[in-house]
Amino acid sequence: MSDLKKASDRLEQAVDRLDKALADGQPSGQDANALALASAIAAVERERDSMRADLDALRLERTQLTRALTDARENQAATRQANEAVAERLDDAIGSLRAILGV
Repeated sequence: MSDLKKASDRLEQAVDRLDKALADGQPSGQDANALALASAIAAVERERDSMRADLDALRLERTQLTRALTDARENQAATRQANEAVAERLDDAIGSLRAILGV
């Protein structure tokens, strides 16, 4: 049985004891412990839910960053090709000018 299931079962038992104590009008030490445990479990569950939300947000951000990186790599490759084409044309133009000038 998972720890969460065990904790959930203990919480349910604690709530049952609290309901009984309230119906009887006499809380016991065990009921106070159950209330403290129920409060602690609720706090842990809130923290777990918050951490899950954070994890989901991080996963979404990772996906977005992966797409952005892919786009940046594609843009870099296209820019590199354009730069190579411009460099080749400049080399040709320089060669033509040298030929005309006889250098």
